[in-house]
Amino acid sequence: MAKDPQALYEKLHSLSLASTTLHSIESLLHWDQSTYLPKGAIGFRARQIEEISHLIHKQHTSPSFRKALNALIDIETGEIVYDSLDKRQIAALQRWRKDYLHATKLPASFIRKFASDSSHSTHAWTLSKEKNDYKSFAPHLQKMIDLNRKKADYLGYKEHPYDALLDLYEPDIFTAQLTQLFGHLKIELTSLVKEIVQKFPSAQGWKECEFPKDKQHIFLKTILGRMGFSEDTFRLDESAHPFCSGLHPKDVRMTTHTYSHDPLNAIFSTLHEAGHGLYDMHLPEEHFGSPLAEAISFGIHESQSRFWETIIGQSLPFWTHFYPVLQEHFPLELKDISLPQFYRIVNHVKPSLIRIESDEVTYCLHNIIRFEIEKALLEGKMKVKELPEVWEEKMRAYLGVVPRTDAEGCLQDIHWSLGYFGYFPSYALGNLYAAQLFGAFKKSHPNWQDNVSKGDLFFIKEWLKENVHKHGREFTSAELLERITNSPLKETNYINYLKEKYNGISKA
Repeated sequence: MAKDPQALYEKLHSLSLASTTLHSIESLLHWDQSTYLPKGAIGFRARQIEEISHLIHKQHTSPSFRKALNALIDIETGEIVYDSLDKRQIAALQRWRKDYLHATKLPASFIRKFASDSSHSTHAWTLSKEKNDYKSFAPHLQKMIDLNRKKADYLGYKEHPYDALLDLYEPDIFTAQLTQLFGHLKIELTSLVKEIVQKFPSAQGWKECEFPKDKQHIFLKTILGRMGFSEDTFRLDESAHPFCSGLHPKDVRMTTHTYSHDPLNAIFSTLHEAGHGLYDMHLPEEHFGSPLAEAISFGIHESQSRFWETIIGQSLPFWTHFYPVLQEHFPLELKDISLPQFYRIVNHVKPSLIRIESDEVTYCLHNIIRFEIEKALLEGKMKVKELPEVWEEKMRAYLGVVPRTDAEGCLQDIHWSLGYFGYFPSYALGNLYAAQLFGAFKKSHPNWQDNVSKGDLFFIKEWLKENVHKHGREFTSAELLERITNSPLKETNYINYLKEKYNGISKA
C-alpha cells in the first residue's frame, strides 16, 4: 500500500513542533534570566537551560525524527522522495535536512556543556561589566572560544573554521566573501564618516534634564501600536542589553533600556527590537514548528530591525508626526527644540564607543571590528588577554575614539559570553540588506513619506510581511533579495542610501 506523502509530512511536522516548543521554553528561560530572575538563582537556571538544551537536541536527533525525515528526503543525498509535494514543502524538507545534519554532528555531551558554560559565562559577563573587570571575565571568554573551535571542528568546514560558525547565522556566506565585502565597506565608510563630520561638526542637544522612564514607556507603546503590535501578543520590558525573543507568533518578548537623561536610546532600541518582533509575529502560525515559520537568517532578521530603527525611525517624515507627540509627553524638556533641530540631533554622525548607541553611518564599522577580532581569536592569532588592547587599536584606527574603560569597550556586548561567534557580521549585513530592500519598497510606495508624516506605519508593516516575513525559510537570503530587488547583494546600495540621505540633510 502506497504511503500518503502529506500524512508523512504532517508526522514530521508534528515531531518538529515538539522540539520547537521546547526551544521556545528555553528562550523563555533566557528572557527571564535577563529580566526578572533573582541573581541568586543563576546556578539553578544554568541547570535548567542545560537540561532543556539536552532535551531539544535529543528530540531533534532522535531515531523517530530521522526516520520521518528520511521517508520524505534522502538524508544522505538530499533527493526528494515524492514529486507530489509542493515547492514550499520541498524547501522545508531541505532546511530540515540541513538542520538535522548540523545537529547530529554535535554530541549531546557537547550541547550540555555549551549550554551550561554559556549560562555561567553570561552571568560572569554581567558582573564583570558592572564592575569594569575584564580579567574576571577573560577565563569565561577563553572557554567560549575553545567551545566554538570544537563546534567548528564538529560541524566541519572546507576553508576556514569561521565558515562553520558563520553558517549557523548567515547560511551560504563565507569568511573570504565577508572579508572582501567588509574590506570595501570599511574604506567607503571611514571616508564618508570624515566627510559628514566635517559638514556637521556638532548637533546641539537638549539641556541636562530628566525624562521619567514611565513616560518614555508610554511613548514607546504608542509607536508600537502604530506599527501594528497588539497588547495581547507582546511584552516590552527592561534589560541590560535590549533584545527580542519570538517565542511564537502570538508571544513576542521585547526589551529595551531606558536612560532618564536621554529618551533616544530607548526609542531607537525599541524600534530596533520591534523590527525583529514584527518578523517573528508575521511568520505563518500554521507552519509553526517547521522551517516555513522560521527566519531565513540573522542578517535578514537584522535588516528588519534596521529598516525600522534607522531608515524609517530616523527619517524626517517619521518625526514630522511623532515629534509633536513626544513633545506632548515632555513639554518642558523639549519646548525649546524645533523639529529641524531635533531631526539633526537624531541623525548626528559622531564616532562613538557603544555599538548599539552608534549612528547609522558608523554602525557597520563597529561590527566589522568585532568580525575581525573574533575571527582572529578563533584562528589563535590573537590571545584573550590582548583583547582590550586590540579593541582600543581598532577603535582608534576605524573610528578615531578610544574607550576609557573595558565596560564601554570590549565588555559592552553580551554575544561572546553566550558563545555567539559568527553572529556580528549579521548586524552589518542587516544594514546592507535593509538599504537594498528599501530601494524596492520606495518603488512600490513612491508616496511613502506623505503617509508616514501622517503617522501611518501600517502599510510598511504589510509590505515587509508580504515580501519578507511570510515566506519563512522558503528562500535563501540571496534568493529572497534577488526575488524582491532583482539584484544580488551590493554594498553600494547602502553607501548610496547614506550619501543621498546626508546630502539631503546638508541642504535642509
